[in-house]
Amino acid sequence: MKALIYARCSTNDSKQDVEVQLKEIRRYCEHQGWKYDEVSEYGSGYKGDQPKLSEKLEQIKLGHYKVLIVWAMDRFSREHPRKVDELLNRIAFDYKCRFISLSDGIDSTDEVKWHIMRHMMTYFANSYSRKLGERVKLGIERAKEKGTYKGGRPPKKNKVNIQEIKQLYAKTKSFRQTAELYNKTRYANNRISRMYVKRVIQGKI
Repeated sequence: MKALIYARCSTNDSKQDVEVQLKEIRRYCEHQGWKYDEVSEYGSGYKGDQPKLSEKLEQIKLGHYKVLIVWAMDRFSREHPRKVDELLNRIAFDYKCRFISLSDGIDSTDEVKWHIMRHMMTYFANSYSRKLGERVKLGIERAKEKGTYKGGRPPKKNKVNIQEIKQLYAKTKSFRQTAELYNKTRYANNRISRMYVKRVIQGKI
């Protein structure tokens, strides 16, 4: 039995750390006597910005892993419940991979929790992100009314090295890999996304 541990946080600032999730899941796997690989990433679960998860799902499809373990359902995804449910069913039934959400107590081998509890948890995960987005928009509108809203994202602390991005892309031919290589030597507020790389290569930046 080989398991895959997956951990995610929205950002990599001091308030969020995937290691907190990984520590507990590792302990669980060791208690079960399972060998495991682990993958973690920082990205929006609401927008589905999870390239590492997508890559591992292909390996699950090929039968490389028999168990997928996450700390909580909202760490797995915060996309629309219907989309998440379709993916979970594909993992459990089509790919024959057991799914466990450790802190939620959800296990695809437990029919009651799988068919009832998981629907509630996927709904709550999506609802939280959706309401958070609505609060942000409301805050922006209020700031505009007060004349204090400056608009846009805060500038990066250091200037992005466009030339380095282009050189990395010439080697990798991948937006995601280019972003990962570039970010390895940067602090959190200087990192870039794969979409940023794409815009650079397309000449939009």
